[in-house]
Amino acid sequence: MSREISDLDPSVIRPAQQALDDLRDRDVLHAVTSTRRTADEQIALYAQGPGRASLEIVNLLRKHAGMGMIAPGENTYQVTNCDGVNTFSNHQKGLALDVVPLETSGRAVWPPATDSRWEQIAVSFEAAGFKWGGRWAKPDRPHYEFV
Repeated sequence: MSREISDLDPSVIRPAQQALDDLRDRDVLHAVTSTRRTADEQIALYAQGPGRASLEIVNLLRKHAGMGMIAPGENTYQVTNCDGVNTFSNHQKGLALDVVPLETSGRAVWPPATDSRWEQIAVSFEAAGFKWGGRWAKPDRPHYEFV
């Protein structure tokens, strides 16, 4: 799974870089955790979560997609609502990226919804023309898409 801005659709690279530059200028620690995804990666991510697939199946799909295995505690939430086959993710089209807060230690984190860092990141991406998944009815705080 790519984390490279250069793997996004050419129309998205410039606004994504603008948002990331703004975050750096404002000293907002962040990490890009996902840009373009293959169909196999999207299928593996869709399998995660309660009621979708067993941990064994999830890890087989992740292995097939060239992704690392996950532990049982990481299979307790749904990652995406797009199955990658019938419903495509904007990540597959190179129109979306995921950005999360970064601890001062350099570790990427997914803090609670009340953490102000989500809004700090959103300010930069929304100013660059992205829609933020954190504003959806079922929030996806790391998600930004340029459509």
